[in-house]
Amino acid sequence: MEVKTERFELRLETEILNRIDEWRSEQSDLPNRSEAVRRLLNLGLGSPENRQLFQIMRFQILTAAKTKGIGNGLSEGYVYAWESGVYPLFDDGADHHVPFADQFKISRASIEELSKHLDECWREKKVPSFYELEDYYAVRSGRSSWDRSSLIIACRYMFLKDLFDDAFWKSLLKKMDHPSEARSITRKFNVQTDVYLN
Repeated sequence: MEVKTERFELRLETEILNRIDEWRSEQSDLPNRSEAVRRLLNLGLGSPENRQLFQIMRFQILTAAKTKGIGNGLSEGYVYAWESGVYPLFDDGADHHVPFADQFKISRASIEELSKHLDECWREKKVPSFYELEDYYAVRSGRSSWDRSSLIIACRYMFLKDLFDDAFWKSLLKKMDHPSEARSITRKFNVQTDVYLN
């Protein structure tokens, strides 16, 4: 069966075209630019098969957590990461997520950079409020890969992994200096009510 295609024209900056050319020159079959862009899109979006396998693994992990509870290699943070779509960077002991790194909504690079920034703030004893964190990432101006929801999710994952101390989280959630939904960051985690099998 022939795959239906549609013509799509795209204008790119020279720098991006150079990066595409560099990538395709590293491929053994040296694809043309169009094929290189198709392959890069597939890598970025993930293949349908990979997405399906990711959903199967997610369902298995969440089902195990709901039926057997936390333990047996499943921590609160790890289950929350799978449930909410944040790459579980601080769960090296469990490796079910490794083959599916590109399927998480909040990427490894994003959670790594955020945790590094917050760690520097903590060490320097200059912990930002949540609104200050949003300003640092230009969330409210809309010029960021972060949005309020993903920052809350990422911070909640780090809280559930016991990163930082109580004083850090109190500073981040300083009274009148965070949105009401950010209070969920330090809420107690309950597998039965906080995990949805959808």
